[in-house]
Amino acid sequence: MDFAKIGANVNSSESSTFIKGRTLQLDADFLSYDCANTEESIAENVKHIRNKVKMHMRQAGAEFCNLHLTMGMKGGREQMASVKPYQHKRGADRDPARTERKVALRNEMANFNFRTCKPVVNLYQEADDSLTQYQVADVKNSVLMSGDKDLWMVEGLHCDYKTGRLWSTQGYGKTEYRDTVKSDGTFAPKLIGEGTSWFWYQVVMGDTADTIPGLPKLSGKLAEKYVPNKKPNPKRKAIACGEAKAHAMLKDVKDDRQAYQRVFDAYCQWYGDTAKAMFFEQAFLLWMRKTEDPCDVLKFLKPLGFNYTLTTDQSQRLLRYAEFKAIQEERNE
Repeated sequence: MDFAKIGANVNSSESSTFIKGRTLQLDADFLSYDCANTEESIAENVKHIRNKVKMHMRQAGAEFCNLHLTMGMKGGREQMASVKPYQHKRGADRDPARTERKVALRNEMANFNFRTCKPVVNLYQEADDSLTQYQVADVKNSVLMSGDKDLWMVEGLHCDYKTGRLWSTQGYGKTEYRDTVKSDGTFAPKLIGEGTSWFWYQVVMGDTADTIPGLPKLSGKLAEKYVPNKKPNPKRKAIACGEAKAHAMLKDVKDDRQAYQRVFDAYCQWYGDTAKAMFFEQAFLLWMRKTEDPCDVLKFLKPLGFNYTLTTDQSQRLLRYAEFKAIQEERNE
């Protein structure tokens, strides 16, 4: 394959409207999945990737592009998850040949080295984390693009992977139901989050794609408060959590402090003595990290009132991650 030619094609973007110095932070994990067509050759898949990169750069008005790839560990999430194995449903019931092709395409992109398009290879954390870190490091000159809803919480300019729509996210933002077009052309409401509000929604409702459970149930007291029946019931039983319950709890919240108070209270009412540990675990799994520190989420939570010391078990889990990372670093030298 002529990578020099591919590089020239990427560099010769048809757009003349890019903003000088702007860099597109592109989720290449998502790109590899999107272009993994086993009915075509790898070379054909790479051509599609090249064309998509050019198109996305034009949509974002970006002069440069970083392709963020997950090619190793998950930043300690696999070790920290105690309720359910992290991402254990990934790849289930999928075509093994397509999964293998996706890995091959990530390897291809990891070797891109063009003037305007370069890979960011993550061996010890996820692409979601490096996407966040690069975005916040130069938020004025960076645009984030991914088909992954987890990244909706990250501040700065975003570009929609499907439509090219540009929007900006700052601070708490908002999460609400919006009418979206379905595959059959009809409209249906979908919960859309922007800013850290989306993080709090996920801490309640979890993330099924990554098998992160969130809060299993709302106590009867909180169910009565946020989703009351027509007839009051002071002895109401706990009810299962999920998207609708998260929205009922958080729909009128305007800032992180109030969101923290409501969500942490819900964890306390359900988990009792283990509430802090369970709350931390879910936050650890769901937070998009602004630094390479696995416990970066505590820098966000502490000013809100969450003063926390990891349990012995959690410390040991992070120690296992550090040991695995050290072994991998030695192998990669």
